[in-house]
Amino acid sequence: MKKPEPSKFKGKALLKGKKCVVTGGALGIGAQICYTFAENEAEVIILDFNREAAENTKSFITSAIENSKVHFVQADVSDRAGLKKSFDRIASIFDGSIDVFVNNVGIIQPCRIEDIISDEESKTFDRIIDVNIKGTYYCAAYAYPLLVKGVDPVFILIGSCASVGSEGQGGYAGLIEPDYLEKTAITQEKQYWLDLANARRTTVDKISDETVARTKVPLKREARLTEISEVVMFYALSTYLNGEALSVSGGKTMRL
Repeated sequence: MKKPEPSKFKGKALLKGKKCVVTGGALGIGAQICYTFAENEAEVIILDFNREAAENTKSFITSAIENSKVHFVQADVSDRAGLKKSFDRIASIFDGSIDVFVNNVGIIQPCRIEDIISDEESKTFDRIIDVNIKGTYYCAAYAYPLLVKGVDPVFILIGSCASVGSEGQGGYAGLIEPDYLEKTAITQEKQYWLDLANARRTTVDKISDETVARTKVPLKREARLTEISEVVMFYALSTYLNGEALSVSGGKTMRL
């Protein structure tokens, strides 16, 4: 798995002293956001279910960035009762307030709308709803009383350009909206692509992010994870931006 890397904002201390929480911060986009925040002197909490991956990311960031402050709090965002304990822990670490909350966690599993009434696919669909939708609202509810005590508080949602249409991912397409990305924890798995190809009634070689990006994205490439975390930084620093969705798609979803 690719490690987080320095962004364009390295060394600028743009979030100095800010208290930031990133859900799903153990891997992929979330890990890169944690790194970008830490290199800008924020204190960061990785909120994630995957303890091993989170501890590895925490260790990597603290080793790579001198004097960085990174914590790990374990949580299953779909578990409403359990999540309260996680936020009690966050409140303890951050003395009762949060400045920036990034709701990045999300799961993706190919699932066609017409198939979700089957016993097996309905379980997949329920899990997507539990994590991606219920989990987002649960986190927002628990984060709110801590955010209102923060300094220029910001709540950022990471979604997906699948929201404007992505065949075979009807349950997932539900902000900042990344599109084709370099490999993450999910998309590096061969089974994911096999399942997606099956849902789209095609073959893996025709739907890989590399292949599709070259044909559908004006910039002719996938997004680097730093290019997502840099947009998150822009949102984190904005004090009057509210209720806006931004597609980070290399121009694929541009509206002219």
